[in-house]
Amino acid sequence: MAEPAPLTVATDTVAAADGGGCALTRVRAEAAATRAPVVMLPGMFSGRRFWLSDGGVGLAAYLARCGHPVFIVQRRGLSDSPACAGRLGMNEHIAHDLPAVQTAVSAASARPAFWVGHSFGGVMAARTAAEHLDAGRIAGLVLFASQFEVGKRMLDWPGCLLTRGVARLRGHFPARAAGLGPENEPVAAIEDATDWVVRGRRKPALRAALARITAPVLAISGAADRVDPSIGCERFIGHFASRDRTFIRAGRGNGYARDYDHPGIVVSRDARREIWPRVADWMAARDA
Repeated sequence: MAEPAPLTVATDTVAAADGGGCALTRVRAEAAATRAPVVMLPGMFSGRRFWLSDGGVGLAAYLARCGHPVFIVQRRGLSDSPACAGRLGMNEHIAHDLPAVQTAVSAASARPAFWVGHSFGGVMAARTAAEHLDAGRIAGLVLFASQFEVGKRMLDWPGCLLTRGVARLRGHFPARAAGLGPENEPVAAIEDATDWVVRGRRKPALRAALARITAPVLAISGAADRVDPSIGCERFIGHFASRDRTFIRAGRGNGYARDYDHPGIVVSRDARREIWPRVADWMAARDA
């Protein structure tokens, strides 16, 4: 079996207009990249290593070896993010950081980019596409386990009061200590996430914004996901105006090797074998 192509990995800081910014990790295979760029956003309590481990394993490496130049965004305020003078919220991330990322990606490649997000990273990708990005520079959206309308009791009312209170008391939300993930969240990010869920469920503004999305979308949910259930993920893309919409509920009942859970839809051996190639094929069919 041939050895996988070596990767070139480099991280830069992307400055934002509000004095903030984020880290952008660029991943390329040794062979020249010939396909559309891919921008990858991790979810809450997670960071860039969700897409690419320190050992060079992950969906980012797989897509790079398929010919895509890959850009992994490390949200402001996380453990190894650059120093930030602006507010460390999700509102600022989507309004300032991600448009700056789109500009940086466009400078590196003339082709529209695919935007990929997991969990709340997918919600951020969709909101940014709807409200802040140049739609002509978006090749498509790939959303893993992304939604805001089902479950998430600690982000919705009244559980959000406890979540916000813990974050304010500690100066951050202690996700590592709680076993929720490797990244503690800034107070401002928790405030914004809970606000998006509470207001998004009760008022029409967020759903109306999502209706402005016309890009192709692939949404993949895990049949065993209790964090972001399939019913919410399918409902999420139902708000889009995209004519090209593909929804996959990955589980044994649909011919998959397992009923995938929340992280396993991306980071598992079975996902490498049957989810990652599905994503690459979907992108290839829509790569301008």
